[in-house]
Amino acid sequence: MAVFALDRESSSFAQINVTPLVDVMLVLLIIFMLAAPMLTHKLILNFSASECGGATCPKPTDPVDLSIKQTGELYWNGVALNRAELAQNLAVLGQQSDPPQLTLRPEARTRYELVAGVLAAAKNANLQRIGIESVR
Repeated sequence: MAVFALDRESSSFAQINVTPLVDVMLVLLIIFMLAAPMLTHKLILNFSASECGGATCPKPTDPVDLSIKQTGELYWNGVALNRAELAQNLAVLGQQSDPPQLTLRPEARTRYELVAGVLAAAKNANLQRIGIESVR
């Protein structure tokens, strides 16, 4: 009889718990779904020479450098200015037919609200090309 008792105990199934495996796979799926749009870059190249005939092409304008200090001071291409002058300068840029790129250069540890305020002012002035250079 003891032999039969051993057979009954050894006949039980050893099952793998798949719940942790499913959890890990769902987390990986979510990570890949979030990371996939960041990996795609759009690059538009315009190689048509028909728009301008060689020397008649207008020279591309230099970007405007706007430095933002930790204290909130603003420098437009190295010249200090206040918020009212900034709004005027941005409005003038926004009214141009082909405005130059506005490059923001916030100083390290500049408060986010200062940079966000300048970005909002640039957007209100209808500027489309805005770049931000980080300081290391």
